[in-house]
Amino acid sequence: MKPNLLKLLTYSFILFFNPINAQEIWHESFSVPGKGVWGNSDGAGINSDFTGITKWTLDFSQITLENEDDYAKTVTTSGGRFECCDINGEVVWRSEIIDITAYKNIIIQLNANETGSSENEENKYLRAFYILDQGEEEAFETNGDNQGNWGQAVAEQTGLNGNELQIVIYMNNHYSSNKVILDEVIVSGEEKNPIIIEPGDIVLNEVLFNPVPDGEDYVEIYNNSDKEIALNKIHLASRDNDMELTQVYALTSERKKLLPNEYLALTKDTLGVFPWFTIVCPECFLQMEKFPSFNNDDDYVVLLNNDLQIIDEFYYYEKMHSPIFYDREGIALERISFSQATNDVSNWHSASTQSVYGTPGYQNSQFMNHEAQKISVTFQPEAFSPNNDGYNDTYSIDLTMDKPGYICNILIFDSGGRRLWKLAENAVLGINEQITWNGEDENGNQLATGPYIVMVEVFNTDGTVERFKDGVVLTDRFE
Repeated sequence: MKPNLLKLLTYSFILFFNPINAQEIWHESFSVPGKGVWGNSDGAGINSDFTGITKWTLDFSQITLENEDDYAKTVTTSGGRFECCDINGEVVWRSEIIDITAYKNIIIQLNANETGSSENEENKYLRAFYILDQGEEEAFETNGDNQGNWGQAVAEQTGLNGNELQIVIYMNNHYSSNKVILDEVIVSGEEKNPIIIEPGDIVLNEVLFNPVPDGEDYVEIYNNSDKEIALNKIHLASRDNDMELTQVYALTSERKKLLPNEYLALTKDTLGVFPWFTIVCPECFLQMEKFPSFNNDDDYVVLLNNDLQIIDEFYYYEKMHSPIFYDREGIALERISFSQATNDVSNWHSASTQSVYGTPGYQNSQFMNHEAQKISVTFQPEAFSPNNDGYNDTYSIDLTMDKPGYICNILIFDSGGRRLWKLAENAVLGINEQITWNGEDENGNQLATGPYIVMVEVFNTDGTVERFKDGVVLTDRFE
């Protein structure tokens, strides 16, 4: 189904700054406040702070600042912008060198605004220029020269082609009751060799839709193609009660790519995910500025390309989880196979106990890349000494399942047959698991040296039960 007109209009308004075929290449919205220069209360010297600023520089050698209310810096107003207030001279703002080799018909747009009543064109202005391929400065063709009391303007330059681009802005304002403002500098262009994102190129791979209290949802995607796919061309969405697309949010505005066979976990706030899961790849997370709100009982997770065509879609419901779980908070649903259909119910399973119920940013605990013939359980070594000398410090039980859905119990007995510990109790298994024993009992006390018996029971809700047994010797130190 296509989104209704109101939603399309809202979406178009968000992207109004770029023509239909243009892709964003570079963007500065000045969201970090207090970066720039300002004066002292005694009228001597200039304070400055550019910490963390890498996308632009400021030449302020031609100004004087008489008090602490005089400044040329970023402020929090309107979500962030760069302002000049009573700077007594001219500052020059320069962007970094922007790589435009992969694009054509480049467009530069920025907001050039002012407040106050002064009409003095010599001491109050914002002039916009660009430098193409290290050539001469050229003025913007539209609203490049803004002087006096001009109000608001969008400065624009179109039709540029080359390899490198730099934006140069000259700003001046001598008046404490006036401000000259630079905001939302955007560079966009048409890709020379655009990559078409087709259904199945990116697939939904894992969903946490019912997090623990104070936790956050996450959605994991996987690049199932041989393409390097730009993340700013992908949107995450849901559906409303009328099955219309809703909460259509771009993954990012930055020029990041998802490479073939890479995983990426999407969330609103990584601080709502990291404390509860084993994070193997922190860089495999993308914290989205806006993230759809997914229901805890059932909902739709939808991936879209820039043309709002569906790349992949998953309808989930709470009872897809393993029936062994009474409380499903904090447990993710994992995809089993990339070759099976996304909405095949048998292609999803709860994440394993050993994975701490989720694997965001890396291979799923329930992933199957081939069909196993049988259940396999192996034990090693025959003797172990938990003395931290780096040699046989633990006893390992490796379990390989022929399909998802198995549960296991692991019991430790002494040579007299007395049960000492349940190493695993009703643990939901992944396809390949390793469970280790460090020689302690259930209270964390180190057991005496000697022989022990390990019993493994593997079963599922279909009635399959298999049992495995091993003997192991707990020793002290190997000489």
